Amino acid sequence: MEVKRAGWGEMHFVAASGGIRFAFPPYARCRSPPMNGFAVFYTVLSGTVVFVIGQIILQFVIVPVQDFLKTIAAIAHARVEHALVTANPGVLSAERMDETSRHLRRLSAQLHSHLFLVRPYVPVSRVFKLPSRSKVLKASRSLVGLSNSLGSVDAKGKTYQWNAERWESICEALGIYIEQDDRWPKE
Repeated sequence: MEVKRAGWGEMHFVAASGGIRFAFPPYARCRSPPMNGFAVFYTVLSGTVVFVIGQIILQFVIVPVQDFLKTIAAIAHARVEHALVTANPGVLSAERMDETSRHLRRLSAQLHSHLFLVRPYVPVSRVFKLPSRSKVLKASRSLVGLSNSLGSVDAKGKTYQWNAERWESICEALGIYIEQDDRWPKE
């Protein structure tokens, strides 16, 4: 195939079997019209509006969702970090039990507060695949129950089992993965 320049803005493609002519418009016809003052103003204004809307979405939707997910990650971290304390309630020092209890309550409060920070929660939770409101409240209540159980020991020795089941319900509600071997056996 051979390409020849025919004229201003035109090209000819010549094939072996014959000639095929494609005409491109002259360069002069491709120029954009000169911009007046209002076109520049509207361009700057539309860019500013897009930037402001993007910042509003970022600050009122994306950042609260990221903070919510960070809180869920902190709960998963606390499950491992405080496993010794929650598995042996009443055995370790009172200082360590109080520290763990306060930390779990703080996580519960943060989790509960994210229901009000992520606005509107229901549509945003559907878009970002967050846990439902009832699951978040269930996990928050379970964290408070876990915090309360650390200072007391049941006479029948069931506190460990209840704590393990509370951790399971927290993790199931928030979508935190637990291996089957780490679960409390079902009776």
